[in-house]
Amino acid sequence: SAIIGIVIILLLFIAVKSKRLKKFSFSIIIGGALGNFYDRISYNAVPDFIDIHYKNFHWFTFNFADIFITMGIIIMKLIVGIGNM
Repeated sequence: SAIIGIVIILLLFIAVKSKRLKKFSFSIIIGGALGNFYDRISYNAVPDFIDIHYKNFHWFTFNFADIFITMGIIIMKLIVGIGNM
């Protein structure tokens, strides 16, 4: 948990120095990370409760914080191709 806290602090510093869309994507990632970090500190676990099944397809179980982290990373990957925004 201490290492995760340090990584979140580092992400905050990077986000502050970033510009526009990168700042937005870092903010989304940090929000999700803080949600998981809070659960880890409060409950000693991160509850995953969204479980998707479709016929024989079964996706991994996740939570809303994971969704925000994934969205932030996808936005980050998309703007890397666009340039410095």
